[in-house]
Amino acid sequence: MSCPKFFVVARVVGRDGALPLWKDRLVALCGVSATEPLGDSYYWGQDLDGEPDTLWGLEGYTHPVGFFLGHVSTDTFKEEMAKVDADELLRHQQGLASPDYDLHHYDWAGGWLKRDDDPDRDSTTSHVAVCHFWVKDSSQREQLLQELTKFAADQKVPNGRVRPLQSCGLLKECRDAKMLTMWLRSRTVREFEDLRSSDSFESLLATIGSIVAKVEVHKSLSFNGHLDIKPNP
Repeated sequence: MSCPKFFVVARVVGRDGALPLWKDRLVALCGVSATEPLGDSYYWGQDLDGEPDTLWGLEGYTHPVGFFLGHVSTDTFKEEMAKVDADELLRHQQGLASPDYDLHHYDWAGGWLKRDDDPDRDSTTSHVAVCHFWVKDSSQREQLLQELTKFAADQKVPNGRVRPLQSCGLLKECRDAKMLTMWLRSRTVREFEDLRSSDSFESLLATIGSIVAKVEVHKSLSFNGHLDIKPNP
């Protein structure tokens, strides 16, 4: 039996002025990720919510081993992380154990990361919104997933003034049974804001309001990476 693809949503808190050096580090890291046998997605951007030296990333693998053993064992990863530590690019504490690496681990649960009819499907300058949802009780997570799945299907086609999303990935957190994340990618910030104010998004929030305890939306502007380069299992 095949397993779902494994994903990590990473928030990396950088020190003041660190972004240009982080971009340098990620050139090599994105490059080696695309060559790894289990590597599938590696997509990074700059925070748009008031922390300009903080990064948001999506890493995807065809098996969890690709994240926990594969990527971190490459010479490129070791070399680039040594440079990160030498330049003290993290805000509070250096090293891979730093709390400045804020990670969530997921199984793929639905939606899509690229559309065949999107001419900009491989854009590395898209706007990304990470939407975290926590249900009131873990027994309600499947109900939330059903509603997000319907929403994702609707976003794949034109809908009035709102252009179809470039990505609408649904991610089920492995360690927090109350959490689901919806990973949204659009061409511009404006397109995301149009979606956020649309009837479909407001209807979604109204529908899930009785079972959801908390929602967080984190925005970023991408600058490097790749998505969904391996066939689905």
